[in-house]
This record gives sequence, structure tokens and C-alpha cells, in this order.
Amino acid sequence: MSEWVGLFLLLMQLLAGGAFSWKFGAPQVGNEPNKEAPGVPQPSDVGNTANHTILTRQLVVGTLVPPLLPAPPGTWPPVPSIVNPGTSYCQCVPPGSCANPLPTVPTDGSGQLDIRIVNNGGLYPTPPTTASTLTCSYGLVACCQAGSYQCGRRFPPPPGASQASPGQASFGAYPWQAALLTTADVYLGGGALITAQHVLTAAHKVYNLGLTSFKVRLGEWDAASTSEPIPAQDVYISNVYVNPSFNPTNLQNDVAILKLAQAVSLTSKSTVGTICLPTTSFVGQRCWVAGWGKNDFGPTGAYQAIERQVDVPLIPNANCQAALRSTRLGSSFVLSPTSFICAGGEAGKDACTGDGGSPLVCTNNGVWYVVGLVAWGIGCAQAGVPGVYVNVGTYLPWIQTTLTQ
Repeated sequence: MSEWVGLFLLLMQLLAGGAFSWKFGAPQVGNEPNKEAPGVPQPSDVGNTANHTILTRQLVVGTLVPPLLPAPPGTWPPVPSIVNPGTSYCQCVPPGSCANPLPTVPTDGSGQLDIRIVNNGGLYPTPPTTASTLTCSYGLVACCQAGSYQCGRRFPPPPGASQASPGQASFGAYPWQAALLTTADVYLGGGALITAQHVLTAAHKVYNLGLTSFKVRLGEWDAASTSEPIPAQDVYISNVYVNPSFNPTNLQNDVAILKLAQAVSLTSKSTVGTICLPTTSFVGQRCWVAGWGKNDFGPTGAYQAIERQVDVPLIPNANCQAALRSTRLGSSFVLSPTSFICAGGEAGKDACTGDGGSPLVCTNNGVWYVVGLVAWGIGCAQAGVPGVYVNVGTYLPWIQTTLTQ
């Protein structure tokens, strides 16, 4: 009995010490540089690591697995479905947001009785039998749809969600958004959930971190609150795959995949879902990037408790290279079209320090795709200076090969 009492007291101490707070602390995240080398592009989130923001919760243990070699260059293969296909599926969504629901089984026996004189005029549809039953929490309702689970879908805020202020994302607007945190709950950067068990992120965020030193949080919105209508969840990491061609000096091939210790549910919360991998070019379209990074570059910027969002135009690489040559990079700078794409260049609108690895997402016919990952820039939000992102489309063969592991 004394052993049970001791365990209970220990649990109470842990709960008491886990109070949520919003403050700054000095993380131990490897030897990421704090100063920019002249003429060398820097990650958009390089800066004073003493200003990294504290979030909440705890971490995971796993084994580091060496990265896989990329698939040979060539035509991108078709993007596979990220879940097992089926004839129907059910998902928990906010009330009123279920499009084209499957008909439900009548409760009065309609359509199920063996009528002795048969004259079936098709009055009652045959109830579906392939959609699994689903019990929903947090004020959500079950929505059953034909076909297989669809990546790249998002839903309106659930009941009880706080109103977003200008510049802030609505609660649950980016269900694929992942926050990378250290064991001490220091915010490191972002990522994108691309399967129930894999997060895509920038290699420069994780290549020099110990596997047991960080974790992933999904479904976060307000990092300073514990009263959100749908709680966030922390997930342990079992493997880290860094692209073997990653160059930390110039940030080429800046892509990595985190394998979660267990698959997360894609149907029980409207705030956790996957983003689709790209199948076409979105150059010329306005896209979106979200995260909890600083609202300005340098010492005046502050990390954000509530997730923010900004829309930026995706621009041709030739235009981006010309714009970057007018900066300290100089007239001979060459932007790698394999590694990078660019977006932005509008005053006051950009990803910034702390947003590294966060997805740049574009929409087509109501479905969202991850086109880029925040990589680096020259300052933040300067007119005529676009931000530079990982060109996700280039790495589809490597991503698909890695997902099979």
C-alpha cells in the first residue's frame, strides 16, 4: 500500500510542477549559429536562442535511424494515398460542417423490414454498412462520407473556440500544423503532418538534435492556454530521417521526416489532420504560412502565443534570384531551383524567426497542399525581398521512399 501512496504523491508533484506558462528560456538545441556569416544565407529562425519561447508538456525516447538515400532523379511518381482506401469513412467535425453526409440508418425500421407484398419504389435509400461507428467528443459530431479519408481538408472552429484577432489563425484552421518542442518545452519550429505517423519539416531544425531531446505537438493553437475546446496532443518520436544531401552551410536539400512513435487519429479531432503532397505547380498563386514565430526580425520581435498566419504570393525562381541579388548576397548569388522556391516580397508580410520548418500551403478546389517549408531569408517582411522555402515537390521521390520505412 505504501508503494501506491508514493506513486500517487509523485504524480501529484508532477502535475503541480507542470503548470502552463508563457515565458522565455535558454534552450540547449545544439550548435545552431547565432550570428549570420556575411554573404551566406541564414535560416529564417537563426537568432538569439535565449529568446526561444517556452511552451508545455513532455517528451519521448527512441532510436535514431540513418537517413535513406533519395530515389534517382526522374519523373515524380504518383502521390500515394496516405491512408488505406475504403468505400466510406467517418470523421468528427464541428456541427454544420459535414458536406454530403451519407444517409443514416432510420430508427423506425424504414427500409429494413421484410415487406410481405413487395413494391419497392425506391422510397428509402439502402443504409450504408461500410462506415464505422464513431463517438465524438468536444462538441463535435460524426460526419460519414463516401470514399477514403481526404488529406488537405480543414473545418471551421468548433463550439467554444475563441475569436481570432487580425493576423491570427482561426482555431483549427491548420490541422496539419505541427510544433516542434524540446524536452523542456522550448519552441523550436514547425512541421507538417503528412501521414498519421509522419511529420515533414526542415532539416536545419532537427539534424543536430538528439532524438530524445524533442517531440511533436499537434492540434495546438494558443500555447499559453489550457482551456481550449479541443486539447492539443504531444507525440513521441521514434525515428528521424534527414535528407542525406542536406548542406547546413547553404541549406540546400533542407528537408527531413520525423516518424512518430505511434499513429495519431485523423478522424477523432477536427484540429488534427494531414496535408496533401503537391501534384502541380502553384507559382503565381497566393498561399499561406502559419506558425508561432517572431512578429519581427531581431531583438524587437517576440514569439507569439497564438498561432498566426499570413498570405504570400508564390513567385518564379528567376524573379526571386534577381531580388536576392540586390541584398547582401550580391550579384553572383545563384538560387538552387531544386532546393528552393520563393514567396512573399511584400512589406510587413512574411514568415520570420522561429517559423523554420512550418509549411507553406496552397489550395486547389478546396484541398490544401504543402508546397514549401520555411527555410531562410534576408531579414523579415522587407519589401522586394521574398522569403525562401524548401521546394517540397522536388523531394517527392525521397519522401515516398522514406514513408515506406
